[in-house]
Amino acid sequence: MSEPKQNLEALKSRLAYLLEQFENIDPEKLTVEDIDEYIHLLNEMEEKLK
Repeated sequence: MSEPKQNLEALKSRLAYLLEQFENIDPEKLTVEDIDEYIHLLNEMEEKLK
């Protein structure tokens, strides 16, 4: 497998892991600032993928 393809697969794997972690977050432990930061990071990722 080529290096860029391996890197992309590793990225997909990490994102899948993070999504699993979000499923287990205790909403009582999140702050509005945490959620805003997560949304900001997702927005940045979306922009990079365009």
